[in-house]
Amino acid sequence: MNIVVIGCGVSGLTTGLRLLQAGYAVSIWARDLPPHTTSNVAAAVWYPYKAYPTDKVTAWSAEAYRVFKQFQSVADSGVIMASVLEVKRALSPDPWWATAVEHVRHARSDELPPGYADGYVFTAPVIDTSIYLDYLMRIFQSQGGQIVQRTVVDLAEAFAQSTVVVNCSGLGARELVHDVDLYPSRGQIVRIRHNGFRRVLLDDEIPGQVSYIVPRTHDIVLGGTDQEHNESTAISADDTQAILRGCAKLAPEFAVITAADILDVVCGLRPVRTTVRVEGERPTPERLLIHNYGHGGAGITLSWGCAAEVVALVQTNAPV
Repeated sequence: MNIVVIGCGVSGLTTGLRLLQAGYAVSIWARDLPPHTTSNVAAAVWYPYKAYPTDKVTAWSAEAYRVFKQFQSVADSGVIMASVLEVKRALSPDPWWATAVEHVRHARSDELPPGYADGYVFTAPVIDTSIYLDYLMRIFQSQGGQIVQRTVVDLAEAFAQSTVVVNCSGLGARELVHDVDLYPSRGQIVRIRHNGFRRVLLDDEIPGQVSYIVPRTHDIVLGGTDQEHNESTAISADDTQAILRGCAKLAPEFAVITAADILDVVCGLRPVRTTVRVEGERPTPERLLIHNYGHGGAGITLSWGCAAEVVALVQTNAPV
């Protein structure tokens, strides 16, 4: 059976790869290919951000955590494991996603930046998307997957090719399947030269203005913004300065960032939805449409778990 997957970001590539490994022939159709996808803009550290419901997200992210741990031994995957400190301004209960990772603990007072009363320390995957997305494409194609760059405006185009279509179109699902529950959250980041800093720091308590420092293999990502319903991907100088100020509060090593330190500034739109949509439907009795989108700021964090669920839906419901 040939399956068409729409979208070549992390969800489309991961889903396509898992379907290949389950024995299906797979073609990915997408308007944008790496390095020009929203996934390429992600920081990206494992963290279930702006994704719901919590029970399913915990299970999906636990599966992704397990797979990413295996990738850390693959030199060209762009995946490393790093110590993460998420800071809190007040004493906080254990995080709802704690069962998905290993060895979560509350931070000691001497680990916290000034002005913070609590925090969580854990080990998590950091994924260098400038390497990882290309790695996924190579593996997918080496195992027989096909990638076609084309804009899909009507699902009938895909169903003309296959009776099973998987919709990993991200924010494009607003037009493709007329999902009015899907909306963008604008995220801007600053990439700087590596200065040897190794711990990931996160602060997501201020609405609209998250701060994070994510050291990757060859650079450090500073973020960020969380501007819901903002459709613009134009770079904002004001946002850049706010990002630098926020990161300086997290660690003194980032108190002085010069223009020479900055490699680039990029912006993407997170596909946010009330709940992540991973489910199947039958447009006609002989056709199966499976959705896998609306991952918010956790597309990479949920990727392998959601892909596994898509495979299960195909195996259970695909036309014979």
